[in-house]
Amino acid sequence: MPRNARLLAVLAVLLVAGCQAPASQPTVESSIAVDGENLSVSPDRVFADVRAVMDANVTAPDRVTVLSNASAFADRLGTDSGRTPRFYDLLGLEPGAGLNGTAFERMENGATANAGFIYILPRPDGDPASTEWVLAHEFGHYINLRLDRVATLRSALGRTTDERFARRAVREGAAVFTTDTYLARHGDQSEPTAPIYERLHDAVQPGEIARYGFSQYRFGYHYVSDRIDDPAELDSVFEKPPKTSEAVIHGYRPGTEPAKNLTVTVEASDAWREGGHDRLGEAFLRYALENGVDPDRAADAAAGWGTDRLQYLRPADGRDSSYAWVLRWDGRANATEFERTLRAYLDDRGQRQRTGWTVGTVSAAIRTPTDRTTVFLLGDSTLVTDTVVTARSSAHIRLRLPDAGGN
Repeated sequence: MPRNARLLAVLAVLLVAGCQAPASQPTVESSIAVDGENLSVSPDRVFADVRAVMDANVTAPDRVTVLSNASAFADRLGTDSGRTPRFYDLLGLEPGAGLNGTAFERMENGATANAGFIYILPRPDGDPASTEWVLAHEFGHYINLRLDRVATLRSALGRTTDERFARRAVREGAAVFTTDTYLARHGDQSEPTAPIYERLHDAVQPGEIARYGFSQYRFGYHYVSDRIDDPAELDSVFEKPPKTSEAVIHGYRPGTEPAKNLTVTVEASDAWREGGHDRLGEAFLRYALENGVDPDRAADAAAGWGTDRLQYLRPADGRDSSYAWVLRWDGRANATEFERTLRAYLDDRGQRQRTGWTVGTVSAAIRTPTDRTTVFLLGDSTLVTDTVVTARSSAHIRLRLPDAGGN
């Protein structure tokens, strides 16, 4: 798993504890083995009730592992605090303070590995109600794994950043929806957990990557709860998932508003060549823009997204890559609004020059090959200045990369 994916996995499994309770909890007898620290609620009871809510015929997990501290939690999941990809860094979409210094700083956490192993990190002062819904959330994940829903979801979506967002939004949205249905029918607390994810999202400063991670819970819950009325109906969401983060954010039904067609042809040179590509999606664009403009403006500017393609451009001399982010918009007004916002973002983060901007140690420029497409060039100054951008149409963009001595 790439480092940034591991980082998002850690950020995305944070769950909030409930009210205060004594640090020492009594041992609860259970046929589901509990390794490590004690649990203050019966995992057997919680699992049986979650399974009933989901109307699922699956066997219980063998064990739940309760870890004693955050370091053990991260080590067991194989996570680290490695850096985000360079493109993220250049945009300013990096780890920040996260939840440090907020009311959510010390929280009860949980995670379910794809192999079905369940890990819980209780808060020292966490109460049984908190542990109960964290367990319910993770048992929801476990049941979806055992029903092969996760494999079905994986086969329905590709590996772009945009599709990974949609995939995780479905998984987490399904778990939150299941948890809140469980709490309404069987839980010891009446407050649903979905509002907690809104507060988690809002507790992180705009521009930090944790907001992007928490948004998968936030938007995922709304998407799933709008699609179905009961967790017993989750098959329909996993079998026909949203294909883009745009669909998740706006609640589009399967088959509606697909990503628009976009072909980017890269004409290599003796100095530069194509080095792969990705689709980042509306959600990524929205949270990246928050580094330079306020969140409402960032959301409005990203909302006309039709599709995008991030093109990696590799220099022959082995230096760092540069980037061409090609975006196709739903209409002319959407393109105009985005370009105005992108200029404001670059004015905030960099210094305006005659041909574009300097942002830290790199250059940036905006090109508009059609009235519905934007090309954002970022990286080496010669590459940014001398790349020739043309268009056959809004669906066909060509990049002619400069030679070592310029065009």
